[in-house]
Amino acid sequence: MLIAAGLLLPLALQAQSENDPAVVSGVAAATPVNGLSPTDKVGPMSLRDVDVGGIIDLMQRWTGKIVLRPQALPANLYTLNLPATTTRSDALLAVETLLNLNGISVIQQGDKFLKVVPNNVARSESPSLITESTLSMPASGRIASKIFVLKHANGQEVVAQVTGMLNTTLATPPVYFSRNNAILVTDSITNLQKIEGLLNQLDRPQLDVVTTKMYNLKHALATDVVNKLTALLRTPSREAGAPFRLSTGTSFTADERTNRVILMGSPDQHAFFDNLIEALDANSDPNTKTDVIFLRHANATEVATLLTQLVTGQTKATTTTTGTRSTTGANRVTAPAANAAASANNAKSAEQNGADEFSSMTTVLADVRSNSIVVSGTKDDLRLLHELIDKVDVVLPQVRVEVVIAEVTLTDSDSSGISALGLDVTNGKLVGINSTFAGGTLKPSGSATFASIAAGNDLTGVIGLATTPTKNDTRILSVPTITTTHNKEATIFVGESRPVVTGTQSTASGTSGFVTSSTVSQRDIGINLKVLPLIGKDGSVQLQITQQVEDVLGEVKLDNNDQPIIGRRSTDSFVSAMSGEIIVLGGLQRTQDTVTANRLGPIPIIGDWLGSSTKSKTRTELVILMRPYVLNNSAVDNINALNRIDATPIKDEVRKVIDVAPSAKPSAPVNP
Repeated sequence: MLIAAGLLLPLALQAQSENDPAVVSGVAAATPVNGLSPTDKVGPMSLRDVDVGGIIDLMQRWTGKIVLRPQALPANLYTLNLPATTTRSDALLAVETLLNLNGISVIQQGDKFLKVVPNNVARSESPSLITESTLSMPASGRIASKIFVLKHANGQEVVAQVTGMLNTTLATPPVYFSRNNAILVTDSITNLQKIEGLLNQLDRPQLDVVTTKMYNLKHALATDVVNKLTALLRTPSREAGAPFRLSTGTSFTADERTNRVILMGSPDQHAFFDNLIEALDANSDPNTKTDVIFLRHANATEVATLLTQLVTGQTKATTTTTGTRSTTGANRVTAPAANAAASANNAKSAEQNGADEFSSMTTVLADVRSNSIVVSGTKDDLRLLHELIDKVDVVLPQVRVEVVIAEVTLTDSDSSGISALGLDVTNGKLVGINSTFAGGTLKPSGSATFASIAAGNDLTGVIGLATTPTKNDTRILSVPTITTTHNKEATIFVGESRPVVTGTQSTASGTSGFVTSSTVSQRDIGINLKVLPLIGKDGSVQLQITQQVEDVLGEVKLDNNDQPIIGRRSTDSFVSAMSGEIIVLGGLQRTQDTVTANRLGPIPIIGDWLGSSTKSKTRTELVILMRPYVLNNSAVDNINALNRIDATPIKDEVRKVIDVAPSAKPSAPVNP
């Protein structure tokens, strides 16, 4: 609060000078209005045992202002004799002093009012702030405040001395502003004059005891040493609230040209500064080192961002908890141990905490060109960074996802494509097929018969198993296979790209009127499948699947341009499966109306009237089968791909290339 008051001190002085009536030397607080001259004679005056009400009436007549008073005032009788030469201002000063002697203070309240209150109330009623010297004012008991700015004396020491000189009835405790080395005193004019005269004698430089000494530095920079001395001796501490106080006139500055520290102060301080500056000017190894860590698998930019966030977050957390930040990464606070064993345990715990903490000098940068991390910090910082990067720079698990996208034509009795194919699906996974196969029925619920057959077939074969002789209206639209890593999205698109008009502009032409030009962009229309896998250590795969199907339903003419009418169907799914299990997705149905006309007669319109037409409605549904395989960098990962190659006409030529060991070279080039 005191620091804030010190910051607002100049504003307070400015506001006082702009808004409050100026304090004029020799004039009491009860000043007359503009129509009454302060030099008018009001004497002679003789009062005998007049109560406070009579004094207030007299003050109202002399000032032309209304006097406001509380109900309770000290009930004293007043006696006052004034000669004939007494002026209005002198009389008001005498009356105000007389009231003050009897425990009553007079306070200005704007231009038209005065306020009389007891002295113990007046000191908290915002008395006027005197900005000039009080020594030119007549001594009086009027309460006022004054700020004394000290140039040489210690403000805290002055506060302790001034407190014993204040009037216990009128004054408030003095306020010390450490930032400005100033004190605010509220008391009577008489006491303020006494304090001001005393400070004029004490607030002087003691140059007779100040000597100068030069320190030639060998290792440290003079500027750094002076900054460290300032932080140690001039900066207020968090606990005490005040800095270490040096003797009067002590100062230290840096001479950058000669790299020397210049000390000015009392000779009895030289031994203290000799030891301190010698310790600061010690030769030491660099606190920080720089290293380059090359990455094998991870991305340098991503790793650098992760480490920077970790270091920054730890620094903020440590600062919030302890209030300070160590520059060596060892913020260790241990309680005194009761015995030697407890002390050893505390020391070991503190050492471990410091070893697991980054210092404030830690820096992490990414070098994209070499895919490396450039780190800088203490030895503990570099050790921690190496350990973290070794744990992060690993090969992420991979998964191969086989996909079959099939379109099933539904009959009126089919509720979905999954049921039409006879697929037994539980929690999004295929567990059996309810259809005829090899003279029997495949048992559902993951029986051994189904598991063996499904494992030996690709997904198109599974669709073939589910297609009965009567269910031959299933089309395989696409059979893609994608491979991606943990938490990396893979995309499959099956469709076409069509030109779509995105803007039309007409420009005037001198010969043909207006010329219209269109802006065309390509629009992908088809099946868009996005898969984001999360691979577990137990071979499980969690798949976030986004499906979007767009079809051209027709055309519409816009600004003389034929534009396609695009229908869109989309779903979002999140399923879990073990490696090798089949995931079934469906539900994306579309209904298409078809009109077939049977024309009679050669004339088109009349033939259509006389002929007949047939309306039909066709429902289709997309069924997507997905089978994830977690890859473990072994030969088993390639079995499915090799089976596909063996089913092609060029299997022999491909085998000649892929079956060659990496260290061997083919004897002759292979024809494509």
